[in-house]
Amino acid sequence: MKRRYRRLTAAALACMLLCSGCSGEKEEPEVYIDKNEPDVVITLFTQGENISEIINKCCSDVINPKTKGNIILYSDFADFYAEEGLSYRELLLKRMESGQADDLYIIPAEDVLEFDQKGFIYDLSGLDCISSLSEDALRQSPYKGKVFSVPLSYTGFGLIWNVDMLHQYQLEIPETLDEFWNVCDVLKQNGILPYGANKDFGLSVPAMCAGLGPLYQNPESEALTAALAKGETPVSTYMRDGFAFLQTMIDREYLDVERSLETLPGSDEEAAFFAEGKCAFISSLCRAAAFARDYPFAAEMTALPVLKEGPVCVVGADQRLAVNPNTEHLGEALAILENLCTTDTLNAFAGELGKVSSARGNEATTLPQAEKFVSCLASGGQIPNQDFTLPFNTWNTIKELCVELCEGADVEIVCREYDERQKEEIALYGDKDI
Repeated sequence: MKRRYRRLTAAALACMLLCSGCSGEKEEPEVYIDKNEPDVVITLFTQGENISEIINKCCSDVINPKTKGNIILYSDFADFYAEEGLSYRELLLKRMESGQADDLYIIPAEDVLEFDQKGFIYDLSGLDCISSLSEDALRQSPYKGKVFSVPLSYTGFGLIWNVDMLHQYQLEIPETLDEFWNVCDVLKQNGILPYGANKDFGLSVPAMCAGLGPLYQNPESEALTAALAKGETPVSTYMRDGFAFLQTMIDREYLDVERSLETLPGSDEEAAFFAEGKCAFISSLCRAAAFARDYPFAAEMTALPVLKEGPVCVVGADQRLAVNPNTEHLGEALAILENLCTTDTLNAFAGELGKVSSARGNEATTLPQAEKFVSCLASGGQIPNQDFTLPFNTWNTIKELCVELCEGADVEIVCREYDERQKEEIALYGDKDI
């Protein structure tokens, strides 16, 4: 993996950034700082530069001017998916275990259970800014009574369709499972690959929607998930249908297995494959960047039409900013969170990313191509990418098992494997009093 480094600084009176990092060796930033103010260096580890820049701006424009101190932000970032070397998650774990971890970091949903057990999470429930979060975003922030992070945006996973291609064969975007199978069948009969899946959520999101959709849309979902959390209900009770759905896609050749296992989500290769009309739809996060490419056809994003009752999607709090409980600068780290996570700042951040805000009201960037998707996202009853009332993993485990399916494993085999993982993780992470 190509690791990238960037140093961002902020000073109360004067601070000039003269250099920024790049691939390769680290270089110390050259800055001029007013020496009359005490300096506090805060370190941050993120996925990409966006968060570094907005936190730096928060320090320089908001926090430093109204305090006697001077916060200098030192930021390091890495890609979530690694083409070579270590991924963001692998690097984060190494940093946290090194004893010299960052003061602030972005915690992926799939690492919360392990990080809590290892004491890497600081409880943020006492912060005033928590009241700024929307109900949806706040629902995905607590684990075992702790608010483990503040999500800087809210997002969802859906499908982007080549509408012109569908119309060419007298088809419309499907809204139910039967309509979906018909669309895929007609496209396949005309020599078109229906689904340009990627190796990550491109495989797992359809499986999650088909498997867990009925669970979260059930009026008794709270009691049903409680039974899953206690191990009274095997997770395969629901996910068998999800894995079977993906297996059907594989068997009918509605996706190219070999190509899917070689395609990273959000990559240029994935976008180009779709743009060149080599498939009819792809999976995507709901964000402005999904439509930044100038497609030579009408494109529209929807939730997944994989249930008889209608579409459903996977949703998630995004860019979860957490505090290292062992930081020597706890007060400053918490001050950054308090000032960063106001309604206005969260709305502005979502606007920059082209995503839905995690603040109350869930303001969203205007995306005409995703109106149906945003409507579904706001309707409730959607699938959390990781449900933190469950002491076992959904998001990451389902991704891994979907890859196993594509590599030739049987549906019943992956179901048994998931049930075993459920038992093991409940024993490891579950409430021993249950």
